[in-house]
Amino acid sequence: MKAAARIAIFYLFFGYLWIYYSDYAISLFSLSADDIREIQSLKGWGFVTISAFIIYFLLVRELKYQKKVLSEKFESDQLFQVILERIEDAVIVFNLDTWKIDFLSEQVCRLFDTETKEILANPQVLIDRVYEGDRTRMSHIWMNQLRENHTGLLYRIQMKDGKIKWALEHRLFIPSIDGSPNKAVAVISDMTSYMENQTKLEQSLKENETLLTEVHHRVKNNLAVIISFLQLQVYSSPPETADILEQSIVRIKAIALVHEKLYSGKNLSGLSSVDYITSLVENIKLMYMRTDILIELDIQKMEFNIIDAIPMGLMITEMLTNSFRHAFKIPKEDAQIKIEFIVNENGQFELKYRDNGSGFPIGFDYRKAETIGLSVIFSLSSQLNGREIECSSSPGQGVFYHFSFSPKRTNSK
Repeated sequence: MKAAARIAIFYLFFGYLWIYYSDYAISLFSLSADDIREIQSLKGWGFVTISAFIIYFLLVRELKYQKKVLSEKFESDQLFQVILERIEDAVIVFNLDTWKIDFLSEQVCRLFDTETKEILANPQVLIDRVYEGDRTRMSHIWMNQLRENHTGLLYRIQMKDGKIKWALEHRLFIPSIDGSPNKAVAVISDMTSYMENQTKLEQSLKENETLLTEVHHRVKNNLAVIISFLQLQVYSSPPETADILEQSIVRIKAIALVHEKLYSGKNLSGLSSVDYITSLVENIKLMYMRTDILIELDIQKMEFNIIDAIPMGLMITEMLTNSFRHAFKIPKEDAQIKIEFIVNENGQFELKYRDNGSGFPIGFDYRKAETIGLSVIFSLSSQLNGREIECSSSPGQGVFYHFSFSPKRTNSK
C-alpha cells in the first residue's frame, strides 16, 4: 500500500505540473486553432509516454525493494526456524485469537512422547501427558493464565511407558501489535537428568552426613575411653605423675568436646564459637573445682571449622589451667578471669585473655621459658597463623594475652 501511494502521488503531481506548464507554454505562441489541437494531441501522447516510463521505473524500483525485504524476511524466518529446531529446549507458539498452535518444535514431540499431528489436532493431549499430581496446577495456568508471564514452572510428564520426565517451563505473553494476533510462547527444558543427579547428590550427601556423624561419635567415644584409662592411672600414680596425667586429661577433653559438639549439632562441618568456648570453660572449671573464680566471657558468635576449633580450644585450655594451677594457687576473694573473642574492623579475629592472679615472677621471660604450658600456647598460635600482639604480666596484677588470627577458615554469623 505504501508503494502504491507513493506512485499515485508522484503521478498526480507530475500530471498537474505537465498540464499547467504545457498549457502555459502553448499560450505564449500565437497559433491557429488547428495548430493548437495538433499540439494538444502531441502533448497528450507525450504525457502518456513519459509517465509510462516513469511509472515503469518506479515500479521496478519498488519491486526490487519489496523483493529484498521479502528475501531478508525469508532468511530471518529460516534462521529462526533452524534455531528453534536445533536448540534442546521445546518451543510452542500458541495463537490466542484462533486458539490454535502456530508453531511447534520437534523437541515438543520428543518431550511429551506424542506425534506432531496429534498435538496440532488436539492441544489437550499436552495436558493429558502431564503427571496427575501436577495436572490441575498446570491446566489452570495453561487454560486461564495465558495472558500472563510465568517463569520457573516445574512439573512432571508421564510417558506412555510409565516413565516420568521433569520439565521446566518459561511462558511469555506477547500482546498484539498493529493488529497482529496475541500469542503465548512456551519454552520448555527437559530437567530429567538434572533432577536425577540432584536426587543422587542429596542421597550421597545424606549418606556422607551419616558417616561423618558416626566418625565424630566414634572419635568422641574413643577419646572418652582414653580419658577413663588416664583417670584410672591417676589414682595409682605418684603426685607429680598424677599432675601430668590430669593436665593431659584436660587437653584430651578439649579435643573430645569438639567432636561431641559436631556430633550433637546440626552442622557437621562447624560449631558455634559461643557454645564451644562456654562449654569448654565450664568443663575445665568443674574439673578443677574452682567455683571461687569469676569467669567472664565476651565471645562473638561465629562458626568454627574443626581445624581451627581444636588448637583454639587447646590454647584456652592451657591459659585456664595455668591460671587455676599457678595464678590462683592461693585462693583470692576477687579472683577473676576474662576471655574475649571478637572480629576486629580489619576482618581479623582476636583472642584476649586476662586474669588478676599472681602474675609472672619478677625477671621471668616468657619467651625463654621452658614450661610446657606457655610453649603450647605460642606453638598453637603459630599453627593458627596467628601473631602475638601483647603478652604482659606484673607480680600480683595477673597476666594478659592478646593474639590475632587470620579468619580464613572461620565464618561470622
